[in-house]
Amino acid sequence: MQEDLTDIGIPVYSANVFEPIGLIDKKLLDNFDDEYIVWGIDGDWMVNIFPKGYEFYPTDHCGVMQIDKNIINPRYMTYLLEKEGTRFGFSRTYRASLDRIKSISIKVPHINIQNEKMRKVEKLKKQIRKLEETQIDLKSEISSIIDSYLN
Repeated sequence: MQEDLTDIGIPVYSANVFEPIGLIDKKLLDNFDDEYIVWGIDGDWMVNIFPKGYEFYPTDHCGVMQIDKNIINPRYMTYLLEKEGTRFGFSRTYRASLDRIKSISIKVPHINIQNEKMRKVEKLKKQIRKLEETQIDLKSEISSIIDSYLN
């Protein structure tokens, strides 16, 4: 795979589904009209979701899933898959192979309930981001005050 990497192109994902290993100037997938759920097959257990329109190239160490968003909210499924993978003990030694992922059976509530729960999650994430920004601002202010007393 390393010899196929280029200076331009689309990001290549392997077992780490949060950090690309490089770029490539070819495609393995053709349709990026919906979100993709991805997971690392033989690394630390991790699950990510790529937004609609985000082009990427998965290696054979990166599992890829698309779902019917009329039945399952993709973000809801991402959360469930991560939790189930943790419960199964997926890891570097107990690989999250395609067969093992296919064997997972997950019950989901009606799509309206999933969507409502994910709206609540997004609202909480926004609140967390605001609090983190405030924390950063306060740390900066504290540093400025301390610096003014030291100088």
